[in-house]
Amino acid sequence: MDVNSAIDQAIARHQAGDWAGAEAAYRDILVVAPALADIHYLMGMSCLSQGKASAAVKALRTAVRMKNGRGDWWHNLGIALRQSGDPAAARQAFATAITQLDANPAQQAEALAEQGALLASTDPQEAEALLRRALVLVPGLPSAAGNLAAVLFNRCTDDGFLNRPEAVSLLTEAHRLAPASTVIANRLGLALLRGERHQEALALFDSVLSREPDNSTALLARSDVLSILGCFEEAAAAARHAAVVGSSGRAGPLVALGVALHGQGYLDDARQAFDAAIAIDRDNLPAHLNLGTLLRDLGDDEGTERCYQRSLQLAPSMPVVHWQRAQARLIAGDFVEGWQEYEWRWGMPGFSLSAVLRALPIWDGSGLSLGSILLVHAEQGHGDSLQFVRYLPLLRARGLKVLLQVQPALVRLFRESLPSDIDVERLGSPVPETVSCRCPLLGLPLRLGTRNLADIPVQVPYLSALSDRRGLWRQRLRDLPGLRVGLVWAGDSREGDPRAAATDKRRSLSLSQLSPLSTLPGLTFVSLQKGPKASQAAQAPFPLYDWTDELTDFADTAALVSELDLVIGVDTAVIHLSAALARPTWVLSRFDGCWRWLRHRADNPWYPDLRLFRQTQWADWRGVIAELVNALVLSPPKRPD
Repeated sequence: MDVNSAIDQAIARHQAGDWAGAEAAYRDILVVAPALADIHYLMGMSCLSQGKASAAVKALRTAVRMKNGRGDWWHNLGIALRQSGDPAAARQAFATAITQLDANPAQQAEALAEQGALLASTDPQEAEALLRRALVLVPGLPSAAGNLAAVLFNRCTDDGFLNRPEAVSLLTEAHRLAPASTVIANRLGLALLRGERHQEALALFDSVLSREPDNSTALLARSDVLSILGCFEEAAAAARHAAVVGSSGRAGPLVALGVALHGQGYLDDARQAFDAAIAIDRDNLPAHLNLGTLLRDLGDDEGTERCYQRSLQLAPSMPVVHWQRAQARLIAGDFVEGWQEYEWRWGMPGFSLSAVLRALPIWDGSGLSLGSILLVHAEQGHGDSLQFVRYLPLLRARGLKVLLQVQPALVRLFRESLPSDIDVERLGSPVPETVSCRCPLLGLPLRLGTRNLADIPVQVPYLSALSDRRGLWRQRLRDLPGLRVGLVWAGDSREGDPRAAATDKRRSLSLSQLSPLSTLPGLTFVSLQKGPKASQAAQAPFPLYDWTDELTDFADTAALVSELDLVIGVDTAVIHLSAALARPTWVLSRFDGCWRWLRHRADNPWYPDLRLFRQTQWADWRGVIAELVNALVLSPPKRPD
């Protein structure tokens, strides 16, 4: 045999893709020339190309024993060992290859990528380090990028991990490394959704659906995002699509559909969807939780409690379950359970505190050491602060020294209304060293023993406006004919908070919807509306005095309200201000009214001078306004002499 000629012919077959023919030729050569390490290597590679991993391992082991120092050979031996089902030996081969390939960064990166892939399931931290090294050597190396994306994705597969801040950064990197992976894109979208980054999440789900229109995971998640954003019709369409293309018998699309239908006011249909989801999966937490919320809106307190109790069995430590139950118990008048459950609000989106406040211990309701100060701070909207500031004198009566921090627009009013020994500052002001603990405003009812309706501190007025400021408004309003009625028709839209924005959309109306008031004699209307909807005053359907550009804060508004005979408005901060000033106050309340207005009553234990006009159908203001007109005709407040 002419060995050199035989080698040339074998290599030619190899290069032509005739791996079986090349293998046979290499074996013939090794019979007469067994010491040729390169031929052992080439035979091993021809076997590897045929999928004959065990034969490849045998040949490549012989090759590296005969000619050590060939990192590329060790790399291919590692591949053969991996394919033969010997990952431990493969890792050793790749480790040897990595050390021997320092002079060849491209091949070293490939070996690092292979080693990282092998370690991905057993030692993901080491795998991540190896894969990152590979990408430093060869940026964008497909094998390293894909495997690193998988490692990062696997760290985020647990649903609980998606709540952690690093989930978004890890999945963002995974998505960058593997942009074609819709699985990773969906997971990143879910992490963004958990982080309240709704528009970014929606964009990702839309991107997935542009490539895979029937991707049920993206459709279902898209429905969830759209419901949060208040786009309920689109959300329902996505949920129905997910139900059609997904595997049959899934509860998830039915829950998403129920949420979307609830948001549109199709309450019976929503209930059917939730019931159907529970029939499929009796342990489906979102189904029980959302059914509870629906039943709360329908006024079924017993059914609501059953749903929330089942939800607590399924997820006893989930804040949203306790938060929803808190509102259900409070609207039912169960303050014992309600205030306890309300403490879970700090685990909910939108309830954040500054680092300074978080560092202070929470007041437990006991006395303080001599010289210590209790910091009471605002936590939610202006209306909440106006309602619960009534508890501050009770703290003072206990002998506690109090510092109150509230929203800037309330500082002047509270300084003028509260006892002078209660310091009032802007929220976020420096905290004195003498402050020993803190209490959020809405934590006071629990700690001060408001266990039932009779325990509510109901003395009004507990706020007041300065007499000289009131006098200016008295002169301006004195000659206005008839009953002087303040109007506020919309709340704060809170565009940065989609859930609050959705609530505001339900609680607000347009000024034009109050046009039936134009038929009533003996009324003079004054605008109290601030914010974007204030511009509607210029096109009011009846004469409307508008001095709101002179109202710079709630102290100014309080002076004007104090000189009005009646305030009519939707559920917003001005209503709380008016009622706290002991002015006759009529509230136009949405169907799913706030817990503080309780149920089935026109009066309210928090404010003796407040009267409620409730929607009896979802989003229907016509009946409310008709009732309002009738009340103004039959039982209007009397104008003081």
